[in-house]
Amino acid sequence: MGFFKSKRFYFAILLSLGTLIFLFQLGGRDLWEPDETRYAVVARDMRENGNWILPHLNGKVYAEKPPLFFWLVNLSVFFFGVDNELTNRLPSALAGLITVLVTSYLGKSFFNAQVGFISGLVLCTCIFFPLLSRWMMLDSILTLFFLLALSYLYRGLEEEENRRKHYLLAGFFIGLGVLTKGPIAYLPIPIVLIFTFLQKKFKSFWCTDLLWGFLLSMGIILIWWIPACFAGGKDYINWILFKQVVGTYIEGGKHFHPKPLSFYFIRFPIEFFPWIVFLPSAFIIGLKTNRMRKEFLFLSIWFIFIFIFFTLSKGKKDNYLLPLYPASAMMVGVLWDSESQLAKKPKGFIIGLILLTLFFFIGMVVFLSGILQTLYPSIVEYRTFGIYLLSYLTIGSFFSLLLFVWKKKWPSFILLIITFTIFHLHLSYAIPPKLNPQRSMKYFSERILKRMKPGDEIKTYWFKSNGLIYYTKKSYIEEIETPDRFKEVFYSPQKVFIVIFRKMFEKLKSEVGVEMEPIDQAKVGHWEYILISNH
Repeated sequence: MGFFKSKRFYFAILLSLGTLIFLFQLGGRDLWEPDETRYAVVARDMRENGNWILPHLNGKVYAEKPPLFFWLVNLSVFFFGVDNELTNRLPSALAGLITVLVTSYLGKSFFNAQVGFISGLVLCTCIFFPLLSRWMMLDSILTLFFLLALSYLYRGLEEEENRRKHYLLAGFFIGLGVLTKGPIAYLPIPIVLIFTFLQKKFKSFWCTDLLWGFLLSMGIILIWWIPACFAGGKDYINWILFKQVVGTYIEGGKHFHPKPLSFYFIRFPIEFFPWIVFLPSAFIIGLKTNRMRKEFLFLSIWFIFIFIFFTLSKGKKDNYLLPLYPASAMMVGVLWDSESQLAKKPKGFIIGLILLTLFFFIGMVVFLSGILQTLYPSIVEYRTFGIYLLSYLTIGSFFSLLLFVWKKKWPSFILLIITFTIFHLHLSYAIPPKLNPQRSMKYFSERILKRMKPGDEIKTYWFKSNGLIYYTKKSYIEEIETPDRFKEVFYSPQKVFIVIFRKMFEKLKSEVGVEMEPIDQAKVGHWEYILISNH
């Protein structure tokens, strides 16, 4: 029985379960608008046009993100020899899987091996972290670098003899984080700074060794940033250095996803399901337990700082909070650890499991009543899928509650893990066939390509579609912006296919005075498109 409590067993289970959740059917869903297709087009442009230092999108400099993510995507494409949904998403999914393993290691380092094991299971079965990691997004990679940097800063603080080495490693991962998503990767430093201030260890942290780590991070950044600024010029420097950072945090604006102050207070509890119901108990009891107060204080500062920082930002997206998920998972891991003193107080567990069961049961009743279908007719086609999903979530939560009441806490926890593993596999298997036709430009693009002959061109009128660029395999698609330019293209001898929003079609006909008839149409998301041709 010793093997089943060994570190090797824990690692094997986490690796197997994580691989299943993060990689199952990873390429089974098309790349969806807007982010996935945009990143795929930028990565492909790097390969085809050699823009390795300065990313480009549809013929223009793409200054919104540094290049490391696109380098990793291209490494995946080169390794497998094919550009498809799987190879484009693989770096993000692998980063998510590695983050689970690193979180488990940190949980073991802070507390014990079992806490680490539970923490890894919690992270890879909560709703949002695995789902986002399976998208072609930068945030799971940034979260991995953030986690590694923060862990080495903490180790450097605790281990004086290896402090310089740990701070240099922290600087290395901060540098990689900046090359992934910008200066936000420096957030581990203020987190540890606040912790050292409260622990009265400020001098141990703020030392020459930390300066060396900071200089290493800057050196890594400058290796890319200097040639990028030479290539991009003054406008690129202004955007990447000021507009992208200040715009997101202070200015807000349409491009930077403005949301109200309450945004994360609503979204995070939903996205950290089912484990959110145990997080308050973990917070309260953890900080009261003397033998682990220091470690819990560190996790609490980590969580609170990230949450407040992005809550105060005018620009908000769900994925911005991803770096606090490992801290949340470790706190819940301590609460569920059977060796912990926290396990002797079952009230928080029972309340959490009751809330979880009631939530899914009420959801199933509402779904069966038809209220949601009346309010949102578009979900009628998902009725069977929704009932099936809510049924096994309700049953799994209910029996987990019963097992806990019968003092079988470990089987209760394992049942929750199994239930939400099924949930993730179910989504990965069932969602792509249902949503691909509605969310993907692939089908419309393929129909357009069937109409085109060698030498024909495709353009858009008054909108950009990265999905159209990616799935038609074009390196550039002109966006026509004026009626005069439209007439010039329409009356050219070259055969041209033009994609336009349906709502603009009649208006365009009256503006240019040209008789046009749609030859194809499609609806992707909320947008309806029409295809026309000049010949």
